[in-house]
Amino acid sequence: MDAERERKARDALQELGLEIADRWASGFQNRPTQQLVLQKIIDPAVRHILSSIFPWVLGVGMLFFVMVICTVLTLVMVVRGGSPMTVGGVATMAAAAGAYV
Repeated sequence: MDAERERKARDALQELGLEIADRWASGFQNRPTQQLVLQKIIDPAVRHILSSIFPWVLGVGMLFFVMVICTVLTLVMVVRGGSPMTVGGVATMAAAAGAYV
C-alpha cells in the first residue's frame, strides 16, 4: 500500500513540475518578457564576465606575443650561427663542451 501511495505522489509531483515548466516556458515566449530577461539578467551578467576576463585575456595575449618573438629570435640565432654555435662572438655551452671532449 505504501508503495502505491508513493508512486501516486511521485506521479503527482512530476505532473505538477511539468505544468509549472510549461507555464513558465509559454510565459517566457512573450516578447516583453524576453526583453526584460535580456536587459535585467543576461546583459549585465555577460558584461560583468567580460569585464572580469578582459585583463587576463590581454595578459595572456601579450605573453604569447613575447614568446613568439623569443622563439623567432632564437631561431634566427641558431640559423645564423653555423657549426660551432656562437652568439655575439661567444661560444655557447654546447660548443664549449664539444671543444674539450
